This record gives sequence, structure tokens and C-alpha cells, in this order.
Amino acid sequence: MSSLYFDNNATTPLHGEVHGVMLDCLKTQFGNPSSNHSFGRKAHEIVEESRDKIAQSIGALPQEIFFTSSGTESNNWFVSGISAVYPDANFYYGATEHPCILKPMQKLKNSGMQVKKIPCLPRGGIDFSLLESINTDQINIISLMHVNNETGAITDLKKIRKLVGDKAIIHSDAVQALGKIHVNFHDLGIDFMTISSHKINGPQGIAALIIKNGIDIDPFILGGGQESGMRSGTENIAAITGFAKACELNSEKLQDSSRQGALRDLFESKISELGAVIFAQSEPRIKNTSFFGFPSIDGATLITALDKYGIGIASGSACSSNNKEPSHVLIEMGMDPMTAQSAVRLSLSTLNTQDDVLYLIDKIKYEVKRLTSFASILN
Repeated sequence: MSSLYFDNNATTPLHGEVHGVMLDCLKTQFGNPSSNHSFGRKAHEIVEESRDKIAQSIGALPQEIFFTSSGTESNNWFVSGISAVYPDANFYYGATEHPCILKPMQKLKNSGMQVKKIPCLPRGGIDFSLLESINTDQINIISLMHVNNETGAITDLKKIRKLVGDKAIIHSDAVQALGKIHVNFHDLGIDFMTISSHKINGPQGIAALIIKNGIDIDPFILGGGQESGMRSGTENIAAITGFAKACELNSEKLQDSSRQGALRDLFESKISELGAVIFAQSEPRIKNTSFFGFPSIDGATLITALDKYGIGIASGSACSSNNKEPSHVLIEMGMDPMTAQSAVRLSLSTLNTQDDVLYLIDKIKYEVKRLTSFASILN
């Protein structure tokens, strides 16, 4: 039985060149970057060279890159750190954000801070009307993801800046944007940005919070003073090296975007003929992602059925895959719970071929027919 992986928004296979630089680092570099001898200085040099490469790849300055262990940590750091500096600010977050923004924002609200949810339109995009009415003379702190991890819908961050003015502090979770669309931190007009290595064929366990020069935020972890005192803890040199190499290779992924878009369109045209609903189809989307469902079939059931063929596909956010609740993104879009429960996400990579997609379509066609027949017998 062949294995086909279509869950690249959850995590991606490690690129061969990334594996190579990491393996070399693990074999040859064992110094602590904070040590004041040649081994430590060499380790520190590797960390800083990697920081330079990542900064260059995303249009940021090296001193704006702060390494963390995950996108979730970066997002939590932003919310907790910025709220400590600006406790009286007005906080806004998107209704369809990842739980690692939703839950920290809810915690702020529970503590009595001024926190508001930015609604979502039925087609999947952000409803800008709330932001159009905010008082730009006040300090407003806004968090909106650049690309939605479930639907693939793209948010126009430059438009956000024009609406909220220069005084606002804007954060964007760009974890799903990096490697799929062009990302330039300074051009986007934002102040904080989250990126993660394992979404771009780098190692798991390493990410970054990008902090614009001159913006104040509380440190996240106190201790030995690493990451300019903002996030203490001995650096994971091999993972950082792999992250930098993955960022250098991003052009490969961007060049493959059109091919993946053609495969996604082929997939959607075929499953639409089978009765599938394509969510956020009319919104600008990244080209590797399709979020769809067959309203009469539970998404988790279809995923399990496809898994027996060696097909890896998801119901939405990997971090919430064990949650039996329907997609909160689709609920915010106004879908009924049954339709939201049917959701399945396809996310392609440079490794997926047309034959892979045609095989997936064939198996979906068979399983949809089988599961629909089974449901009709039960009813």
C-alpha cells in the first residue's frame, strides 16, 4: 500500500538539505553559545549567522528575530508580553484565529481587559467594519493571522494598517503564509509576526517571534539572558541551523505555487461533482489548500476511511484534531454545526503529483458512495 501525505499545513517533511546541515551541526557543534571559549564562540556565530539568513528571507532585521520553540509559544508571548506593557489598551483579535491566540485573548478578557473579537464574513474573510470604527487616537492592539490555517484565506495586512492608523500595534500569525506567499515583514506594515520552521520543511520545535525595532514587550522567559534577555534558555543550535536553511529554500516552494494551485483546482472541480462544499472558495486563498466537506458525512469518519489506504489528510488544525467539536472557523463563518462537522482539509506540497491527487479523488469517490449508502441504511 502506498502512502500519500496531504496534510502539509499541519507539518511538512524535513527537506534533505535541511537534514544535512542539521546532521553536520549535531556532529561538530557542541558548544554552549553563551560560553566564553572557542567552542561557545563558534556556536554563537552559527546562531547569529542563522538569524541573519532568516531575517534576510522575510525582509526583517537580524535583531528583530527572536527564537522560540513553536508558533504557539510565539503567539502566547505576544499576547502576554504586550498586555503587560499596555494593560489599558484595546485588544482586537480575529474570530477565526488559531486557538493559541483565541485562548490567551480570552484570558485577558476574563481578567477584565478590553478585548473584542473581529467578526468573520460568511465567505471566510475578515469583516473590516469593526476596525473601521475604532478610535485611532487610542492604543489599539490587533492580532490577525495572515493566512487562515484551515481555509487558506489570505488577510490583507496592509489594508489593516491603513484602517487602524500608525499608532496601533499589529501582530500577525504568519505561520501558514511563509513559503506559500511572499512575506516581507517591513512591507506588510506590522509590528510583530510569528513564523514556524516545521511548516516550511524545517525541523519541529523551533520558531520565531519577529519584533519590530523600538516596540516594547515584556520578556517571555527569564533566566540566563539569551535572545537579548527576552527569551532565556540555551539555544537549540541544530534546529536553528535547520530553520535558516529551510528559509533559504523557500523560493523552491514559492516557484511551485502555481503547479499546486492547478492540482488544487483539479481536486475541487472533481469533488464538487460528487457533492462537496468548498469553504471560502470565493476568498483569495493560498494555492495549496482546500477546505471542503460532504454535508452528510462526518469529516473524521471520511479521514479514517481514507487512512486505511495510506492517505494522510486532516479535519482542520492539527492542534485541535482530537477535539470533537466542529470547526470554529466554519461556525464563525455562519455554517451550521453539521456542515462544519463535515470539514476536511487538503494541503499540498512540492512532493504531491497529479497522480497522487487523482488517486485521492478516486478513493474519496468510493468512500463517499459507501458512507452515504451506509447512512441511508441506518436512517
